[in-house]
Amino acid sequence: MNKISILALLVIAASSCSDNQTDSTSGNVTLKASAVSSTGKTSMTARTAVASAVVITDFKINIGSIKLETDSEDIRHTEDPLHEDVKLTGPFLLDLLDPDKTLSQVITSVSIPNAKYEEIKFKFQPSTLAGEMNGKCFMIKGTVDGKSFMVWSTKQVELGMDFADPSKDFTVNGTDISLNIKIQLDAIMAKITALAGQGLLTDTDGDGVIEISTDNDDGHHDLGELIRDLLEKQTHLDDKD
Repeated sequence: MNKISILALLVIAASSCSDNQTDSTSGNVTLKASAVSSTGKTSMTARTAVASAVVITDFKINIGSIKLETDSEDIRHTEDPLHEDVKLTGPFLLDLLDPDKTLSQVITSVSIPNAKYEEIKFKFQPSTLAGEMNGKCFMIKGTVDGKSFMVWSTKQVELGMDFADPSKDFTVNGTDISLNIKIQLDAIMAKITALAGQGLLTDTDGDGVIEISTDNDDGHHDLGELIRDLLEKQTHLDDKD
């Protein structure tokens, strides 16, 4: 083999090695959501729970948009316009208690620039799809003391979430990560139980369902606002499924 051929092979090998060592400028982030309960009363098998208990059988949410905010202290945030907030447009309609799906359901998976991110913002918006979620941001269905109830809201709300531990602010550095939005239902179930115990949940229009909404169905507007606020407080960001 002549010297020119050997030199050409060395150039090709060096180029290939350089390409393999090039650092990725982005990473893949998978966002998930799950509705969890330490009582176990959110499972489909809990529909036969004893009286004087709340059983949640359905829980749906509609996310209109998502924003991943970069940490303003990350040097890349000021040096490169690429490292701005990442905005995703939905809608993302999730049925979090669907028995045919896993506990943690994928909202979306997206490639985003390497950077440190400090907060995720979700905008809950009324669904425009046909069906029972039309016009609603979220809907919870179940039974309380054996009576059917349904909670929902038509009001748009923006919810900002970050880790309770600031050291967990997530950094994308060419690797794949998964984040889980967990909605803890125990406090909501306890509140509905307490309201029922006080005789405050009534089927005013006699249609067989106790309706609790921010639209004042069955005259429960204030209770609808109360449960919606509680739902927001019980939504947290976690780095585990």
